[in-house]
Amino acid sequence: MWLRELQIRNFRKIDALTVNFPRGLTVMVGENNSGKTTIIDALRLMLFSSRDFNSLRLTEDDFRAGTGHAPIEVSCRFTGLNDQDEVHFQECLVDIGDGRFEMQVNARVEFNETTNRCNVKMWGGETEGGSLSSNHYDRTATIYLQPLRDPERGLQPGQNSQVSRLIDCLTMEDQRADFETIAKDANEKIRVLKPVEDARVDINKQMESIAGAELTQKTELIFTDPTFRRIIAGLQPEIEGLPFALNGLGYNNLIFTAATLGTLRRSAQFSFRSILVEEPEAHLHPQLQMLLLRHLANVTGDREGNEVQVIASSHSPILASQAPIDSVVSVHELHGKVSAVSVCSIAIDDKSKKKLQRYLDATRGELFFARRILMVEGTAEALLLPVLAKIAGGNLKESAVTVLNTDGINFNAFIPLFGKEGIGVPVVILTDGDATEIGGKMSAAASSLRGQAAHIPNLYVETSEITFEHELARSEVLLPHMVSALRELHPFIGATLETDLAAITTVEEKAKKFLDVLVDKSVSKGRFAQELAGILAECDLGAGAVPAYIRRALMRLGVISEELCDDLH
Repeated sequence: MWLRELQIRNFRKIDALTVNFPRGLTVMVGENNSGKTTIIDALRLMLFSSRDFNSLRLTEDDFRAGTGHAPIEVSCRFTGLNDQDEVHFQECLVDIGDGRFEMQVNARVEFNETTNRCNVKMWGGETEGGSLSSNHYDRTATIYLQPLRDPERGLQPGQNSQVSRLIDCLTMEDQRADFETIAKDANEKIRVLKPVEDARVDINKQMESIAGAELTQKTELIFTDPTFRRIIAGLQPEIEGLPFALNGLGYNNLIFTAATLGTLRRSAQFSFRSILVEEPEAHLHPQLQMLLLRHLANVTGDREGNEVQVIASSHSPILASQAPIDSVVSVHELHGKVSAVSVCSIAIDDKSKKKLQRYLDATRGELFFARRILMVEGTAEALLLPVLAKIAGGNLKESAVTVLNTDGINFNAFIPLFGKEGIGVPVVILTDGDATEIGGKMSAAASSLRGQAAHIPNLYVETSEITFEHELARSEVLLPHMVSALRELHPFIGATLETDLAAITTVEEKAKKFLDVLVDKSVSKGRFAQELAGILAECDLGAGAVPAYIRRALMRLGVISEELCDDLH
């Protein structure tokens, strides 16, 4: 079985939140302090017995501020139960129809102001009143890997090390004697070595002289306690011939994670197996991050044998972009309210979902961490808009705006992520109207985008009349600098264009001429934009130099104030 849903009320900064989890792997992404750790901690409260070291210890600070210690309420819903699960968790079952059941576990935490203690009540099913059976946690296993964890500590020899646990799971009852036989043989062979024998005799002589013949205790020296659990507790990894303590943090982190996964997958006695991991990317360079993610996706995607659910929280745009799209849960805080958008719950057809997966490279993965998003058609806009924003009186970085280059007009691959049920941050699409002339009819693609924006509250579409470069060229302030950029790239073409423009009197005709040359001479828009951005960065131009539709987009995103756009009204 697997965890399908988590509901939280009045926990830290969360007022009310529902998180839907896909089967297998979940990668929760979002900026710092957005609520990811609170979600993980809510799961710790529900998935660990109160006696477990990794269970959450609540304090007064965990209650939502300003609510007068309103009770914390958390509920988990599990699905995919088999017949044995339904018997074991019968107090927790919820009838979902057609003879099928899910398991629900609830918790309410109240604060006693007299004792300054938190009182936790837990029960199963939808109706409050019962309690969890004493053996409820006997069939569930969860391992918590905290942020900035010390994998070396988890690999150190001991009965609770991950290596010891894994070997215990892999060893059949009739195989344990093999360990003990080998250990006994090793003890006998080491015991007869002369240095060991001399040390034993010396210790016993000194003990007798200290305590006397009546009170002394006979001492033997052995290699290891020849019992199975003591033997495996002493085992530790050796990497490339060196002790694991001399290995790097990153690889020790991978070894620890691998041992943890292996232990859970071989624990057939559990109905539910999960790992909660904060920052799986800790200490890993980008390639190892991707390899670890691929492994987690493969392992959790294996429906044969003992299934493991992995729920990870991450700050890594690499993991966000490379994770299977259905595994992503985007966590945001907007206007003091935490929201969690599970891509698996958004109605996206398979074709669009596959397309979105292809477009989410490391850069576009930043959209899951963004507070504001500016979507553009290509490299030229992505290079020039930060400079144009400064000329207009704003700053994209300081306004926490992420510029998303969609490589053409692939906006439709991203649009399903936004809206009432999706990511609620402000999103502006800046695209070409592609009309044949100023004031002409815009393209079907641009019209379609505007139509979709009418039904998505946080989506705005701003279009040029014809194209981005044509709109820039309509600015009498920007045009000379554009010609200078062209001359840097193509001196002859730029000089000829400059002469031709001098003979043209109207702004519209000059813009058309510039665009015609750009297209006819197959000038690289990316190289041109890069050159122009460098020139404009050194210029002191007024906000009016920036095309109106770009300023409207910046205003929508809060990059510039309405006062700077008085001429747009």
